[in-house]
Amino acid sequence: MELHFRAENAHAITEGNQNILVAAKSMSMFVMDPVSQAVLDYVQAHPHATQEELTASLAEHFPIDEITETIQEFITLEILQTQERSATPAPPVPVLDVEHFPVSSLVVNVANKCNLHCTYCYEPEGAKYGPSPVQMDWETARDSVDFLFRKSGASKEVNLIFFGGEALLNFKLMRRTVAYAEEKAQAEDKVVDFSLTTNGTLLTDEVIDFFQAHRFGVTISIDGPKDLHDKRRVFLTNRGEQKGSYDLLRPRLERLLERYTVRPVVARVTVTKDAIDIVRTYEHLTQLGFFEVGFSPVTAQAETDYGLEPADLRELLRQFRELGAVYVERALNQQYTGFSNLSTLLTDIHLGTNKLFPCGAGLGLLDVDGNGDVYLCHRFPGTEEQKYGNVKDGIQYDRLNTFINSAHLGNKPVCQTCWIRGLCGGGCYHEAMTEFGDTTLPNLHYCDFLREWTEYGIGVYMQLQEQTPGFVEQYVLRGRGDAPKELT
Repeated sequence: MELHFRAENAHAITEGNQNILVAAKSMSMFVMDPVSQAVLDYVQAHPHATQEELTASLAEHFPIDEITETIQEFITLEILQTQERSATPAPPVPVLDVEHFPVSSLVVNVANKCNLHCTYCYEPEGAKYGPSPVQMDWETARDSVDFLFRKSGASKEVNLIFFGGEALLNFKLMRRTVAYAEEKAQAEDKVVDFSLTTNGTLLTDEVIDFFQAHRFGVTISIDGPKDLHDKRRVFLTNRGEQKGSYDLLRPRLERLLERYTVRPVVARVTVTKDAIDIVRTYEHLTQLGFFEVGFSPVTAQAETDYGLEPADLRELLRQFRELGAVYVERALNQQYTGFSNLSTLLTDIHLGTNKLFPCGAGLGLLDVDGNGDVYLCHRFPGTEEQKYGNVKDGIQYDRLNTFINSAHLGNKPVCQTCWIRGLCGGGCYHEAMTEFGDTTLPNLHYCDFLREWTEYGIGVYMQLQEQTPGFVEQYVLRGRGDAPKELT
């Protein structure tokens, strides 16, 4: 029987004295025994061989039945393909009908305006600071809630996510919307979960107590200690001068982290050029009281003064590993470290995540702007290409179906040769638009970074499983269970 080695479906990693095989088609992992290692070595050197040749070459060292069993396992994992399977046409990429896919999360942009002028913000200047920045009104907010419950189908939990601009600029509307959503949930026997992302500069005791009463998931956009945060998260004075926001933010944060107790509070850090200081930023923010810190490379082309070039990504990876070493050291002492990038990766590895899309945008999640227009996600308001109707008039499902099905991982040929495709899903649509001008393209500028980060994460996972069994299940999965549903 002729065999063909599918290199794109096999990736080997050495961790300590273990050789780990990642079967990329199913995103499953195996610790290789000597037989499977020998089979892999042979087919890598002889990608086209017969089973008889393979068996004969190893028969002197291993029992034939073990060799045969391993070959069959590799065929099942599609690491090896038989001649018969090779001749069979690949099945077509399945077509999704998005109209019948339940929407369980809705982002509502209650305020387009923002009181900060962060230099790296991806939203258009005119939308936030023009003569008429949009503030969502009550009728639009009510229609948005009705839309969410109507489209949630049989889902028992729905998520309402407040966003901006700066959402707290329209706090009065948030209060009214939450009350209406809770009444709606009770009437329809559902649970509604609330969360928001805010720059934190408008926090007051009244706002914090409101979050406490309604169990909000709270994510604060903050870029680290004062010297890092104030580089690009700034106010613009009446004289047109930039003024850092850290000194105003910090006492409000301290009040939030002291007063708000019902759920963990998460920090979201945007990583920019000349501000890559991961360990110091993490330690500073957790000392303030944040439960977790997530780091997101800035959305920008490299030629901007804050965009990350390949050398910056290599430095970011080095520092991620440095914080990862702290994570492991503390884990061996049964202490959880809220480094959400690593916790998310460990969770995906543990659960066997295998994506066909990079995220739930357009499927389980949509965004509504202040006018009621519906977009793919919170990053696209104002982008005509990714506007799909209005909560009052309905959704253009023909266009949304066309986009989602074109974005399917199976329709991205370059991704089919990548061993982390099931964890990546091709990458963020908005990143692709910013970098390449096409939302359906994979995020090729991040590929090397993500592959190396994933390989590192697998090594950490195997080390934790071996040296502190149960840590991932007890601390990582459970530890993140009540954290806000972050928008990263």
